[in-house]
Amino acid sequence: MQQLLEFLFKYRVFILFLVLQGICSWLIIQNNPYHGAKYFTAANAFTGGMVNTSTNIKNYFSLAEKNKMLADENVRLREEIIALRDSAYMANLELDTAIQSIKAKVIDNSLRFRNNYLIINKGSQDSIKSGMGVIGTNGIIGQVQRVTDHYSTILSLLHSKTSVSAKHGPTGTLSSVVWDGIDPDLAVLKYLPRHIHVNSGDSIFTSGFNSVYPENTLIGIVENVNITADATFYDIKIDLATDFSALSFVYILDLKDKVLVDSLRNLTTRTDD
Repeated sequence: MQQLLEFLFKYRVFILFLVLQGICSWLIIQNNPYHGAKYFTAANAFTGGMVNTSTNIKNYFSLAEKNKMLADENVRLREEIIALRDSAYMANLELDTAIQSIKAKVIDNSLRFRNNYLIINKGSQDSIKSGMGVIGTNGIIGQVQRVTDHYSTILSLLHSKTSVSAKHGPTGTLSSVVWDGIDPDLAVLKYLPRHIHVNSGDSIFTSGFNSVYPENTLIGIVENVNITADATFYDIKIDLATDFSALSFVYILDLKDKVLVDSLRNLTTRTDD
């Protein structure tokens, strides 16, 4: 208290000057419309600037929370889109009474090798059998190879021993799809003869001839087409419909006619031998 009184006494003249200056300014503003308008305009501009600065500071420090809210919302929307897409896909699949499917979760998936596999959380206890085809909501994935009670191994389309009977969408011409072991997003379309008119953007589907995948299941889209002067077949790369780096769930197909077709094929092979 003593220090405050000493301060006020020491600067009493300057403090009195400030008080008188304030009174004069107030009287001028109150009694002079022009100066009053100028004062209030300047005061509003200053106040607005301070409010804007304060808002920007608050927004900056709340960015982390807003980003988290946006990320959570994106995750929720993505899950809803996947659920809707899966529901629509299953509805279309169930229209074919010759096909039954079992949904399974991918628990392991390789991409970087010449021969790649997937592991799913369904096995013989879930009616999974070796040889069943496996597809996703966008395209084919592979074929069941080994089965235990609760897990199964899938021979991926990204495998040197995988070859899928395919057809060129616009013309229906038969061909084969294999992976060249380079890019997990691309595959090679083989044995499409040069007299067929093919363009980038053409769809490639399963032919249905191998009793693994239903006919007209999308495999990929033609990305580029090349052919040499003396070649019989095109050199074609297709962009695979399935994104193997983002697989979460797959569908294992039980084609009701598969056993009959395989038995007939085996019988024919033995007879020809």
